[in-house]
Amino acid sequence: MIERDVKETDIAWCAGFFDGEGHVSCHRSYPNPKTGRVSPQLYANVPQTADNVEVLEFFRSVIGFGRIKGPYKTKLGRDKCALLFGVKEVEPLFAMLRPYLRADKTLAFQRALMNYWSFDHNATAEDYMRISKRDKKKGMMR
Repeated sequence: MIERDVKETDIAWCAGFFDGEGHVSCHRSYPNPKTGRVSPQLYANVPQTADNVEVLEFFRSVIGFGRIKGPYKTKLGRDKCALLFGVKEVEPLFAMLRPYLRADKTLAFQRALMNYWSFDHNATAEDYMRISKRDKKKGMMR
């Protein structure tokens, strides 16, 4: 299953860490102003405080992909980093972690992937409501 010389116990550790700290999701983009089309936003991430970035580096070294972003300031003013997995990395990440994930994280991956695979690119009334709410929050009028 694993091509590199990686210990199964390290992968199990990554799965446990992802169970506690990780997030996977598939969201809808805002409609494109020209085409009205909406795109799926599939991603997974593992956030940590910036002084704990070595944990993210270890996770990435075990998994073999992903990128670390940060440090960046949170709303509370703390420095954070995150290990990010893009659209093409979510499914391979799930395949590696799945044997060791808890049921709720397995379900979160399955839901995100199903939403991605069955995505409808046509904008809905809800999509335009999200734009309106976003613009209102930013003080913009349409």
